[in-house]
Amino acid sequence: MDLSGSTRIETEAAIALAQWKAFFAEQVAMKARELALASPQPGFITVSHYRQAAVFAAQALATEVTNTGANNDSREAA
Repeated sequence: MDLSGSTRIETEAAIALAQWKAFFAEQVAMKARELALASPQPGFITVSHYRQAAVFAAQALATEVTNTGANNDSREAA
């Protein structure tokens, strides 16, 4: 396998990746705010909030990735 050559990515794959990245970032931000609101300093988001939120967001992302385009993948396999 030649790793030095360029790699082409289909448009649909690039769009899906961009959507998943945005989904993850939105989930982290939303959960971090939620965690901060429940903390002793509700107006202050810490790196700990972001860490906890990222774990939650990773789980949500796994579900999102699994569900996104499942119908398209089935059609391509047929």
